[in-house]
Amino acid sequence: MMTLENQIGIIIEASRRILSEDAISEVDHYYIHGEYEMAFEGLIIELMKTKQAPSGYNFKQWCDLICEMGLNKAPVFDGNLYSKFIFWNKSLRE
Repeated sequence: MMTLENQIGIIIEASRRILSEDAISEVDHYYIHGEYEMAFEGLIIELMKTKQAPSGYNFKQWCDLICEMGLNKAPVFDGNLYSKFIFWNKSLRE
């Protein structure tokens, strides 16, 4: 099984082509410093702004990661992250 660090790293790499240099720089900063929850939450927030998902996007995997890191109950940046994530996921299918 892949580590949390590896899973987040793969998702960040897949998202590079979608996000601005500034956005990915912020995500990288948290990731490099081992702040995986902040990196992933920031990545989700930035991706929601673009209304796009990276190739290989897997809703169940991302939900599992969100819950494993507690971002569904105690996000750092956006108190409504989980409900916004669910809404964003639905909008991707429309």
